[in-house]
Amino acid sequence: MKTNATIPLKVISAMLALTVSLPTVSSAATSKTLVVTPASHVQIAADRSAQNVPLRAVVETLGGEVLWDETSSSVSIKYLGHALSLKIGSNEAVIDGKVFTLPSATQLVEEHTIFALRALNEALGTTIGWDDQAQAIIFDKTDLTGKATAFIASALGSSPNSSTQFFSANLGSVATAESIKQFFGNVTGQLGSYKGVAKLTSDKTIVHENVRLTLTFEKSEIPFVLRFNHGGEIDDFLLDSSAAMKLEGYKLPSYANSETYNEKEVMIGEGRWALPGTLTLPTGKGPHPVVVLVHGSGPNDRDEWLGALKPFSDLAVGLASQGIAVLRYEKRSLEYPAQLSLLPNMTMKEEALDDALTAVKQMSNTEGIDPGQIYVLGHSQGGFMMPRLVEADIDKQIAGTVLMSAPGGSFFDLLEKQFSYLVELKQMPPQSLDFYKKQFAILKDTNLSTANPPKEYSLGNWFMDLRGYEPAEKAKTQTGKMLVLQGGRDYQVMPEQLDIWKNNLKDRKDVTYRLYPKLNHFYTEGEGAMSTPQEYFKQGNIPSEVINDIGNWVKNK
Repeated sequence: MKTNATIPLKVISAMLALTVSLPTVSSAATSKTLVVTPASHVQIAADRSAQNVPLRAVVETLGGEVLWDETSSSVSIKYLGHALSLKIGSNEAVIDGKVFTLPSATQLVEEHTIFALRALNEALGTTIGWDDQAQAIIFDKTDLTGKATAFIASALGSSPNSSTQFFSANLGSVATAESIKQFFGNVTGQLGSYKGVAKLTSDKTIVHENVRLTLTFEKSEIPFVLRFNHGGEIDDFLLDSSAAMKLEGYKLPSYANSETYNEKEVMIGEGRWALPGTLTLPTGKGPHPVVVLVHGSGPNDRDEWLGALKPFSDLAVGLASQGIAVLRYEKRSLEYPAQLSLLPNMTMKEEALDDALTAVKQMSNTEGIDPGQIYVLGHSQGGFMMPRLVEADIDKQIAGTVLMSAPGGSFFDLLEKQFSYLVELKQMPPQSLDFYKKQFAILKDTNLSTANPPKEYSLGNWFMDLRGYEPAEKAKTQTGKMLVLQGGRDYQVMPEQLDIWKNNLKDRKDVTYRLYPKLNHFYTEGEGAMSTPQEYFKQGNIPSEVINDIGNWVKNK
């Protein structure tokens, strides 16, 4: 589904799931020339302006570039768009093209350039301290930029063993120095040698502060995200291949009436797997029914943003305009990709089900929400797991479920058909299809030992967990009203899947079905009998017909 013709991000995006999945062993940081020492453990000099530091060691630890000109005894420094030029014995420096007077002359001591720390911080926009005894940079808790560039410099430089000292306890409990080394080794193996940070921005959610870097390699640039917890520690990281698949210019649908709802940031769950989310709450008198949105496959954000489309945003504002609250949140595989991929024996339960159940429980105790009208809408994989979610809801808090383009039968058979279609479109190599066919054949073998799979098997426990699971079959004996929706042009979950649901649930009287002949997997219109991935990059919204069908179904108790 997600393709990119310009840079090899398809390969890179799989690395967290495949190459970082190494044995889960805790690792203490190994000290190198300069280490990061927590500020609470070091007595900082009261007058930082009086401190001098070894220039090259400090700047290169931060990930900057230092050039020495022997002829003129001058030094040039580049760091995140800042440029600093200075000369040994001079008390002047050129900072971003302007001449400044330094508190003291730049010195050369035992072939090391010694420079005033205060001036360096002003020149580079940093806030670092320096412990002279330990020869260590001291990062302030809030200096996320410095920590981010220092981590990248360490991981992609000569001291990957020291990179884990930046990690939170949660990330450090599963990510080892060796796994970091292998992870970035695979990146450079694909993209060539590392050149530096081209761009850095930051943003903040209720759970994490995110530092977004554009990393430059010999063959390409890639977006990389570091997620910091509120203690200033790296809590997770990812190569953000999804950034290349997101187009700006999304517009709210015409049926959105912003005067009828408010949106607020909420946190789903707490502790290690807390997720940032958005609750769209109608302004009218409550309590209101609520629909919890559960993502499809892949590391989706709360809007399920792909290309020019944000279907979960459409659903939220559309239903809220009709008096129905909507909760959407970041998927765990997007918020915690490294931690999740390093879990031993990870399944769909850890990836998505646990968080959906947490969201349901949280809505039952949320002001303005009717605890007797909590509905869950699952799109694609989210709908596929819905019978498992209903089974896990032992407190019976889910009043009903909506399945949008949900596979009803074998997941392996569905993927094989989807991949075959992509091969026909020349958007997937035939070799990849052959690989998956062989893997699925192993999984469908009734004599397979899950404890000791053959050495040829390489898809991991996530797929192994789905052996024998057919959601429509499982839903036969369940209760609770259902609405099953299907796009008639969907190539990912083909229209025939709707028939699987109908055939299996023919004896249930609480299920409603809708087929939309013109719609694709993301519920926008296109041309031709079957949709293509390119349609997702054309601006569009979920039609009002779909919103109305869901809204009327929720209100019809």
